[in-house]
Parts: sequence; structure tokens; C-alpha cells
Amino acid sequence: MVKHIIFDIGNVLVGFDPDSYIKHFHFDPEKEKNIKSTVFGASVWKDLDRSIKPVSQLREELVSLARPEYHDDVLRVFDHSCGSVCRLDYAIPWIQDLQAQGFHTWYLSNYSFWMIERTKKALDFLPLMDGGLFSCESGWSKPEPQIFRAFLARCPQVVPEESVFFDDTPANVEAARALGFHAIVFQNQAQAMRELQALVAQLA
Repeated sequence: MVKHIIFDIGNVLVGFDPDSYIKHFHFDPEKEKNIKSTVFGASVWKDLDRSIKPVSQLREELVSLARPEYHDDVLRVFDHSCGSVCRLDYAIPWIQDLQAQGFHTWYLSNYSFWMIERTKKALDFLPLMDGGLFSCESGWSKPEPQIFRAFLARCPQVVPEESVFFDDTPANVEAARALGFHAIVFQNQAQAMRELQALVAQLA
């Protein structure tokens, strides 16, 4: 029986779109590609999600990774990277609908303290949920199994076999399944609900 729905946040309950965000800077194609990969594709972003280093140190690391002529722009893109996150209008109604059906709703997401502070409006659904865990609170990030164990320690009501986890990253879904969770690769809300309904019926 399914009792708990656990959400990833980025590209599930909020939009996370570095591609659209970086186009606002009107860089030439080569520069855009280089800066985007430096800011969002480097280990620096994972360290930001874990919040294990000061942001000032991460800014220095970004500069060390970038071409010298791109230093200022790399920092500008990073410093305003909250612009890559947008509120999704369906998030609150979806959470409320699931709760009305009797499900408990939770979150488990790679997210930094720095970004949480800067994207509060997009995260306005959090008070409606039963609870959850951000990577920045644990020092681990998905798909590392330790973050799932930290989530279960924080939310002892959650039993993996009674839970469905939505995440848009297949590796994170596989990590959840390996620990006993039912899990669905999120593509869009309609697809996720179809698969959830089928799974609920199967496990009833």
C-alpha cells in the first residue's frame, strides 16, 4: 500500500533551466557553452548543493576553472543563478490533491542553503508538505545512498516499501529503488500521475 509520495524538487516541483537562464546574458555561442559548463556542470555545483564549502571558496574555484577572459562573467552568472529557477503553477494544487487522496507528501532534493534563500518564492509549497531533507542539510547529495538514509532518519514515519519517489534523474531513481523505495522517473506531471495511479492499484 502506498502511503507516502516523495518529491525531488528541481524540474519536478520547480523549474530549473540553466539553458534559458544563460541566454539572457547574450553571450556568443562558444562563450555561452563554456560558461554554462563551468558554472552548472562542474563539481563546484555539487559542492554548492552539499553546502560543505563556503560560497566564497566555490566562487574562487569557479574562477580557477574558467578561461581568464571569462572570469567576471562566470561570477556574474553564478551570483545570479537563482534566475535559473522558476515557480511551477501546478506544484501547490498537485500536493494538495495528493494530500486530499490521503497521501503524505515529502521532499528529498539536491539544493543548497544559498539557493534556498534566493528562491523562497518558488519554494512556497514547502510549508504544505509533511517534511523532507535538502542535500545541504546532510552533506550528501543524490544519488549517494547516504542522503536517502539521512532522509529516513529525519522522517521515521516513512517506510520505503510504502513510498513512491519522483525524480527527473534516472540515476537518482535507481538509487532509491536499490534502497527499497518505489520510484518513478519524472517527465511531466500527467505522466507521473498515470504511473503513480498504476502503481497504487498494483500495490493496493
